[in-house]
Amino acid sequence: MKELPSLGVSGLDKYVHFTFHFIFTMLWMFYVNSRKIIDDKSILKVVFASLIFGITIEVLQELLTITRKADLKDVLANFTGAIIAAILFKYCYIKMFQRNT
Repeated sequence: MKELPSLGVSGLDKYVHFTFHFIFTMLWMFYVNSRKIIDDKSILKVVFASLIFGITIEVLQELLTITRKADLKDVLANFTGAIIAAILFKYCYIKMFQRNT
């Protein structure tokens, strides 16, 4: 089996995990906000759900595939993306939205 060409970026996989969970979490919070139910508790629920989703995927790839392994660093990248999204949403988007209403 041929190896995929290397892009020469160390840890590129972790950036992908971060970006996916950042976007996933941010979009979910926009949805929750559109339902007029956004507060600290709902933001934490979204971050927690993103974390559980990431852990579940890692566990499943460990258990159900022979070519993939679970990686704690992937989970940390997922969680970091979700946390940064939550912080930006809470302290940038919500503050901006409240100021304009």
